[in-house]
Amino acid sequence: MAEATQTFQFTLGPVQGFVAQARRTRDFWAGSFILSWLSSVAIASIQKQGGTVEFPVPDAAYLRHLYGEAGPNDAYPQQGSIPNRFKATTAQVPAGFHPEWVTQAVQAAWLALADAVWANDLAELAGDATHAIWQRQTRHFWEMSWTLSDDNAPHLLDRRKNWRDLVAPDEPGHKCMMMDGWQELSGVTHTHMPSVRRFWQQLAGSGKTGMATDLGDDEQLCALAFIKRRFARCFADVQVELPGQLGRVYGWPVPSAVPSVSFVAAAPWLAQVLARAPMAALQAWNAAASRIASYSEMAHVEDDKPFEIDIRCVKEAVEKRRSEGMHQRWAGLDGQLYFPTALENPRLFADQMAARQVLQQLQHLRASAQLPTLASPYYAVLLMDGDQLGQHMGDKVKQKPISAALNQFTQAAGGIVRQHNGFLVYAGGDDVLALLPLDDALAAAAALQAHYKAAFAQHSPAGKPIASTLSGAIEFVHIRTPLTRVLQDAHRLLGDVAKEDVGRNAIAVRVWKPSGLALQWAMPWEQALDENNQVRISAVAQQFAGQGSAPEGVDGGTPFSNKFFFRMQSLLQRFASADHATLQALLLAEYLHSWGRLDKRTGMGPEALQTSLHDLLTQCRQWQRPAAGQPAVPHPHHPINPDGALLVRFLAQRGLDEERA
Repeated sequence: MAEATQTFQFTLGPVQGFVAQARRTRDFWAGSFILSWLSSVAIASIQKQGGTVEFPVPDAAYLRHLYGEAGPNDAYPQQGSIPNRFKATTAQVPAGFHPEWVTQAVQAAWLALADAVWANDLAELAGDATHAIWQRQTRHFWEMSWTLSDDNAPHLLDRRKNWRDLVAPDEPGHKCMMMDGWQELSGVTHTHMPSVRRFWQQLAGSGKTGMATDLGDDEQLCALAFIKRRFARCFADVQVELPGQLGRVYGWPVPSAVPSVSFVAAAPWLAQVLARAPMAALQAWNAAASRIASYSEMAHVEDDKPFEIDIRCVKEAVEKRRSEGMHQRWAGLDGQLYFPTALENPRLFADQMAARQVLQQLQHLRASAQLPTLASPYYAVLLMDGDQLGQHMGDKVKQKPISAALNQFTQAAGGIVRQHNGFLVYAGGDDVLALLPLDDALAAAAALQAHYKAAFAQHSPAGKPIASTLSGAIEFVHIRTPLTRVLQDAHRLLGDVAKEDVGRNAIAVRVWKPSGLALQWAMPWEQALDENNQVRISAVAQQFAGQGSAPEGVDGGTPFSNKFFFRMQSLLQRFASADHATLQALLLAEYLHSWGRLDKRTGMGPEALQTSLHDLLTQCRQWQRPAAGQPAVPHPHHPINPDGALLVRFLAQRGLDEERA
């Protein structure tokens, strides 16, 4: 008679404290990647002990690389795809399964990674004080919890616990500029910043591969932040011996160049420039820009090796003109070079005389490509998460179908994000984290939601539909907004607004301008999408954007009626309780007043205008789901959200109304 199985659950944290604290996109990605890799090591320890991970199904290709079994043509995983929480079942747990080997394996992997970074970058240069800080910070960072139970009921560990904020430690000396409360590595304990700066300047000038660009000017980091910043340089050499003589696990090559938020924001505009500008203009631009900035957005550009920053629209634009002599390094320059506000900032570009010349070349480049404006300075952080999966996991019949559906969704997420010109930070289980250009974020969220829904429909057992839904949060943010703050707020937007306020199966949006929060909008998916799964508010924004090709005051375009949208906000606040027909009549009157008269400038006749105003007004409706799985109904207390009009305006003008083009 076979021995009874037990249920083993494992969790690793603090997730929020490690992932969300970032100064660059690369830090953001690195935190997620390292966490995913450590979780995969836990899975390896379970599998090597005869266990079976059932929720979620681990990516087989990812595990082949982990075990060192991948073939020469297998693509190296570039994003985290293994969640940090799962349920594992083993057939022979009572006979000798060792939960402590799992925690020991994760700790051994983390220390192997930390030691590799130390040996590669710091061993020859750092003193005893730095080494003491490194040991203290790396040896006791991770918190691991596990349960082993005879009860096979799949109670997932509380995910909110995993995303708790990291409590700032009580550490001496000067503090890290990325991880709150942690001591930076110089070891200087007295208040003498020149000594601190001297340590980091010497490290930046050490000649270590990529160090000069990996460390920003006047940037000081703790051990945890330094590992996130530098681990890609040595991850391929990491090997870990699993406790219990279970074998080894490995690292593999990962990108040392990750697109910055400024590059993501500029990507659609850059793709148009690369496709349309004369070669001479592109050469002149590159010559000027490369004098004040590096090719920081991709690696190996001088050798013309494969393009590593896989932003689809940019990559395709380069490839289409390679026969004309286009060099891919022209698409690899520092993303900040595409924005006048960055070029005019002496903290970013000290040589302001050269920066002004670059700005002139930038304007020439725009004109040569016949584009009405420069790039939008806004990008999007997209965070998505499944709704109430734990309730379905209580049904043993549904457990394997859920795992299969989640595996299918995870495998497709990267392709969906790439198709919408984004960069996938993380996709594992029912979680997705991605950076996208402003124009593509809502469509990407809709496509991910549709695929998630289809995956569960396909894998639901007969007679037991799994009505799992996917909620999302989009933060539209200016490139100058600190990344850590954005990610933290995205989790609040997802949990408090999309899930709690609207009632799940919803999308929530915030727009952050340099001055602060500009607007908040949320909608259940069934109201946000039309019959073709297209986002309604995006279509409305396109209607109004079509009245002019550029924001008000910008050469080459018809004036956009900013006045109308701000007056609309005031009108909706004043008459929030009025019926739809009355509000639409008021909007028509205000629209005609704002424009002066209805003429050919609007591009719309009376009927088309009425339709556009109706569509606009529907995006200002506020909905609420009484209970999970029920249809959404108009909000009983706040039926109108005037921010819907401001979101339409923002999407139509792409945030360029505040920028000097």
